[in-house]
This record gives sequence, C-alpha cells and structure tokens, in this order.
Amino acid sequence: MTQVPPAHPSPAPAPQQPQRTSDPARTRFIIIWVIVGVMLLGAAASAVGSLQRTVYGARGTVTQYLDALQRGDAASALDVPGVKLSADELKSAGLPENASDKLLRNSVISPVTETSFVSDTAMSDGTHQVTYDFMIGDDSGTAVFELTKIGGFFGHWEFSTSPLAAVNLSVNHTTQFSMNGADFDMRQVAPKGTEPAFDNIVNVLIFTPGRYDFAVDTDYLTADADEVFADSPGQVEEASVDAEPTDAFIEAAQEQFNAQLDECATQVILQPTGCPFGFEVTDRVSGEPAWSISSYPEIELVPGSNSWEVPNSEATATIDVDIQSLADGSIDKVTENVPFKAFGNVYLFSDGTVTAQLLTKETASGDDEDDAN
Repeated sequence: MTQVPPAHPSPAPAPQQPQRTSDPARTRFIIIWVIVGVMLLGAAASAVGSLQRTVYGARGTVTQYLDALQRGDAASALDVPGVKLSADELKSAGLPENASDKLLRNSVISPVTETSFVSDTAMSDGTHQVTYDFMIGDDSGTAVFELTKIGGFFGHWEFSTSPLAAVNLSVNHTTQFSMNGADFDMRQVAPKGTEPAFDNIVNVLIFTPGRYDFAVDTDYLTADADEVFADSPGQVEEASVDAEPTDAFIEAAQEQFNAQLDECATQVILQPTGCPFGFEVTDRVSGEPAWSISSYPEIELVPGSNSWEVPNSEATATIDVDIQSLADGSIDKVTENVPFKAFGNVYLFSDGTVTAQLLTKETASGDDEDDAN
C-alpha cells in the first residue's frame, strides 16, 4: 500500500502593520503642541507676575490700605501688615512713645475720595517705594509708602514704614475738643494717670493720608478749627486750639456773680464777710445797716493759669444806715453809694456745671478743681 506523504500547510499571511504617520507630519504635530504649551506657560507666568505686582505685590498692599481709608474702615486699615505699631515700635518709627491710638477710629477718618497709582520703585536694599496721588475732598496730594517683602516668591508685602503719623495736640483752657466733628475729652487720649488740667498737650496717632480738623464747639466754649493735612507717614504734625468763652458761658458766670453779690447784700453788717465791699464809720451805728447792689459788674472771662478768671470789674453797692454822732448824740440817716471792684475765678466742669468764686482783696486764689475745664 502506497503511503501518501502529508501535505505541508501554507504559511499564514503576515499581519499587516498599521500605516504610520510620516515623520514630517509627526514633527509638525509635536512642534504645535510645544508652542501651545510654551504660550500657556508664558501666559500663566505673566498672570502670576501681574498678580505679584498688583494684587500680591507692594502696590497691592498699599491699595488694600487705601481702599480701607476710602471706606472709612479703621479696623481694616490697621489689619494691613505693617500698619499697627506697638508702644516699643513707636520710638523706632520716630513717633512719640506715648502717642495714643484711641483716635484711630471710623468716626474721624477723612475718607480718601480718589486715588491714582503713580509708581512702584524697587530700591537697592530690596524695599519698594509705592507712590499714589490722592484726593480728600477738594484737596490733593501725593503720598509715598515704603514696603518690604516677607518670605519667598509667594511671601507677603508689608509696610516697612507704617503709614501712621502723629499729631502733637495742644488744647488750651478746656479738656474737651472735637476731631473732624467727633467729640472727645483729653482724658481719653492722655497717658494713664495724667491729671486733667486747664491746658493740655497730648500726642495722638492718625492715618495718612488724611485731613483732620481740631476744634472746640460746646455750649460754653468755642475755638476756631486748626487743620492738619497729613500726607507723610512717620511725621509729627502740630495742632493747637484755644478755647474761648461763648456768650452763654459769660451769662452763666454773670448770673452766679450777681447771686453771690446779692447774698453779700443780705448781711446786716458794715463789712460783709467774704465780700468785696464794705463801709467804715467813725461814729456809732444805730440799728442795722441795709445793703443793696445798685450796679452789678459787667464781667468778662479771661484764661488764667488754672481756671477762667474775672478781672477787676467796676460795681456799686448802696448802704442805708443810721449813724449816731458821738459828739451830740444826733442820728443821721445815711444813704451812700460804695464803689467796689468784683473779681474771681470761674470753673467749667466736664458735665457742663459752672461754678463762680467771688474773691476779695484779702482772699487768695482758691484751689483749682481737678475736673475743671
């Protein structure tokens, strides 16, 4: 039997390879995406750089501070890094160590109505000087702020020179004053333990830029405003207000002086005790003398060392008295005008109380009240 050799199977056809993109097309594809990536990275870097310059940079820190002043928001302004100063930092900042921060409040901020960025200049020591033009009402100015960066690339900027300034404030003849229309007492801003006085000097911190009017405007006292236009951080400005009596104060003092003179006139003696007038006779008084005030003094108030004073003011008392002659015993009815000078001290207390003290030539100036204005 003839064996048939096995047939050899035909080899399987080789799998077809997918058609590959030609090298030039692939290269163009890669180049396009590289360009797109570079552009995206560049845009991102530009955005980060812009944010670093404007929002997170030195300029942004100043903008944050000025925005708070525009809103009249003292707390937010103080929260900007580098603005608030401790007692120890005041001295190193060139400001009075005892300067009070009690007037860094919303009620006295003069809102910055308009700001305009001018420049951001990098200094050789790494600090930046940021300059802004500003408007406060109709007044314009330019403020330069100094800042430094704390931390690395994503650190924060803070004021290296606080934008606070100080006012050396003198308030004379009272403890009360107003600042931009808000009323205060010197005891709110004086160093702890300071006794109130007739004339006072304190140092108070203020925001810059700012315009501040210091004045006195009460029922009994008034003073023209002294304006401070502060546009330089770290400076000490000067302001002074001299209180003057109003007509109402003079009238209140006049009433008290008249009342005290009337009280003197009730004394049935020739020399009323504690009073600026009297009558002398060489003969004998018969009966009781009767006094009356025929002409009251027209007083004026002038500032003294520790109180308001009434300088010598002309007045006249009238005495009615029977005088018996020692020679023959006859009695004469005498009516005589007795000129005298009225003077004394007047105290105005913080609660609005007026106290007049009528003095005589034999009476020295009385002790001044601690709480008098």
